[in-house]
Amino acid sequence: MSRKLSLRTRRIHRYLGISIGIQFLFWTLGGLYFSWNNMKDVHGKTLVDKAEYNFAFEYNEPVRKLFTVIQEPIKSVEAIVVHKDSLLRVATSTKNYLLKLNINQYSVKESLTESQIRAFVESRLKEKIEIKEVNYLTKENITKSHEYREKPLPVYAVTLDHPTNTKVYVHPELAKITSVRNDNWRRFDFLWMLHVMDFETRDHITNWTLRIFSVLGLATIFSGFYLFYLSSPTIRKIKKKITKDS
Repeated sequence: MSRKLSLRTRRIHRYLGISIGIQFLFWTLGGLYFSWNNMKDVHGKTLVDKAEYNFAFEYNEPVRKLFTVIQEPIKSVEAIVVHKDSLLRVATSTKNYLLKLNINQYSVKESLTESQIRAFVESRLKEKIEIKEVNYLTKENITKSHEYREKPLPVYAVTLDHPTNTKVYVHPELAKITSVRNDNWRRFDFLWMLHVMDFETRDHITNWTLRIFSVLGLATIFSGFYLFYLSSPTIRKIKKKITKDS
C-alpha cells in the first residue's frame, strides 16, 4: 500500500512539476530581478526630477478675480512651479484649470503648450539631454507602444535622445509629469507581467490564472514534502521504533 501510494504521489508530483515548472522559473527570475534592481532607475528618477515644487501664495484681489472665471465648485487648489511659471492648479469635478501668477501676469491657461512642455521637461532633467521628439496623445491616437496604461489623457510624450530610450509623459492640463518610461522599466514591466500572470493590464494580482497556479504550486510543494515523508529512511526508522516500542 505504501509503495503504491509513493508511486502515485511521485506521478502527481512529476506532472505538477511539468505543469507549473516554467511558471516557477518566471517567478524566481522575476523575484531576483526585482530584489537586485535599482527602483529609482525603474521609476526614471535617475534622469528626471519628478517632484513637484509648491509655494505659498496670497489670496489677493488679482487672484480673486482669476477665481471668478471658474463657474463651478472647486475641489482642490495646488500652488506649483512649472519651469519659470508660478501656477495654481485648480481642480473641479469636471475640469482642470491653470492660473498663472507671475509678477504682473495674472491669467487663466487651459493647458501647457508644446513649447512649454519642452521647457518644463528640460528644466527637470538631471543632466543635459536632447529631446528627440514630442507627441500629443489622446484617447483616439494613443497606442500600446506608449506604455501609458490607465493614466489621465491627453498627455504629451517627450522622447529623450538617450541610450535608455526614456519617455517623459506630461499632462498639459495638470502641468504634471505623470509617468517616466525607460528600458529598465520595460524589462521590469515584462517580468512583472509574468510574475502576476496578468497579460493584459499587468496590474491585477487577483486574476484567476494566478490563483490557480498558486494553488497548484502549493500542491507541488506539499506533494514533495509527502514524498520525503514516504521515502525518508530516517522516518522509516522512527516509525519502526515506535511500532516496536508499542
